Amino acid sequence: MVRVPRLDRNVSAIGFGCASLGSRISAADGQRAIARAIDLGVSWFDVAPPYGDGHAEALLGQGLRGRRDKVVVCTKFGIAAPQVSFAARLIRPAARQVVATIPALRRVASKARATGARAAIDPAMIETSVARSLQSLGTDYIDVLALHDPSQDDAANDAIFDVLRRLVDKGYIRAVSIAGAPDSIIAAVRSVQPIDIAQFPDMPFTNAAPLLRSRLPAPQPMFVTHSVFGAVGAIARIDGSRQHRIAAIAEQYGIDGSNAAQDLPLRFAFSNNPDGVVIISMFNTSHMERNIAASIAEPTPGFALAVRRALASTPAHAAVP
Repeated sequence: MVRVPRLDRNVSAIGFGCASLGSRISAADGQRAIARAIDLGVSWFDVAPPYGDGHAEALLGQGLRGRRDKVVVCTKFGIAAPQVSFAARLIRPAARQVVATIPALRRVASKARATGARAAIDPAMIETSVARSLQSLGTDYIDVLALHDPSQDDAANDAIFDVLRRLVDKGYIRAVSIAGAPDSIIAAVRSVQPIDIAQFPDMPFTNAAPLLRSRLPAPQPMFVTHSVFGAVGAIARIDGSRQHRIAAIAEQYGIDGSNAAQDLPLRFAFSNNPDGVVIISMFNTSHMERNIAASIAEPTPGFALAVRRALASTPAHAAVP
């Protein structure tokens, strides 16, 4: 468990990502996964209006009925739900079956999926977006509201944060977050905006969490990280010398070589963000149980740094100052 200071409560170190709930993942499978995750102790759920072709918020709300007080919900504003044609909705079930049969097609299907439109955030539309999210989620409050992939200008916009303060005062939201690139998070903090939580992608190749720790003044926002499995393909393609270094790290830290491609990024994620939440999309029960077991284990000091050094093009001990 980790502490969320702004909410004055503890939550699971692992978060349930809902990006494909209602698109790649059917409503029925999603409901089963949400129920199982809560039963296993997951208490952070991450969603947004465009997720799941625009259906994820409503499906998550259905899955949380009767259990809303047991979890924290983070939703977002700034990217509208995508417009999905009637024909696309009709073929979605068949497409899910094809991808389930031929997993290699998942990347192609993901690229073909409609995404919400990005535009400069209009402060006047924020409360309308929040009202829609409240209705979709079937709740009267949002634990964490995040600016969704904002530009640096939006992240430092006083008018946006004036609206967010009013929504906090009204009780519609309880904490404010930036969900985007580290540069936008830094822009918000430097402009003295009230950021309680910083959400960003963090992989062994990006070094995002240490970068933010070094550049944000105290008190720092709580970190919520995601996309660590995006590194799996890149790790598989590294050259031989780095492969040997990664294999040595896996052996040193007791990671089974046959599962290193999945277990090493997972261990990295929790070690690199030991006091925050790591969001993972996990609708398969066996994957969920494996991920949750990793989140419960004590973070390994030095592991994340060892991985970053092993993946560096030049080993740390050979680097020239």
